[in-house]
Amino acid sequence: MKTKKVLIVDANDMNRRLIENLIEHLCGYESVKSGLEAVEKASQVAFDLILMDLQMPVMDGITTAQTIWRKSPYNCPIIAVSSYSEAHSKKCLLEMGFTALISKPIRPKDFLEAVSDILSCTEDEKISFSKPPEIIDEKVFQQLSKFNSVINLRSLYIEFIEEFDGLIHLIDKAFQEKDKQTLIKHLHTIKGNSGTLGVNAIFTFSSEADLLARAENWDALGTALKNLINERVIFKKYLEEETIFNP
Repeated sequence: MKTKKVLIVDANDMNRRLIENLIEHLCGYESVKSGLEAVEKASQVAFDLILMDLQMPVMDGITTAQTIWRKSPYNCPIIAVSSYSEAHSKKCLLEMGFTALISKPIRPKDFLEAVSDILSCTEDEKISFSKPPEIIDEKVFQQLSKFNSVINLRSLYIEFIEEFDGLIHLIDKAFQEKDKQTLIKHLHTIKGNSGTLGVNAIFTFSSEADLLARAENWDALGTALKNLINERVIFKKYLEEETIFNP
């Protein structure tokens, strides 16, 4: 296992040093302080595993991971490292494409066991769980394509974005006012429509935000809403660049 190499991504100097001290007992490593550095490094080096802190400034860990999945030529498992340990958060992260969630505060024994388990996987196993879901669910898209032309489908997705933009303003206002029922109502609409259209990441984040709103977990909800808005930007760019929608 000493031949393996891990990329540690954490903006907090103390957390990063702690992880470095643990990882050096298993294998080699490199570490970076920001999401931008992580994207650049992951595009240049074939790491066996990436440990990704989610709460980073400028570019958070989820956005960083999604960028790596899109840009890196290498298939590499990514473990989320986060203070969010609720079951629904773990489920959402796994659905996004993360291999596992390690909760803070880090417990050395559990941490080393989790990392060792993944590093000891075969290359085929790593490839199978390191690929995140497509931006648009392929099965849903194929079903919709049976009854709609590509032009009509593109129009539906654009209408979805326009509706999203209208609802997100209402959601933000309700969030500021801690208006639970309004939040649930509008998040449920986004969740339902994104699920119908197979818009995977927006469905995942709106589902998580819906659960957090019901639990009145305002701090975690704020982060989930930021990620939801970021996914809207990614999806809009996808529609503009994907060749199937722009022959």
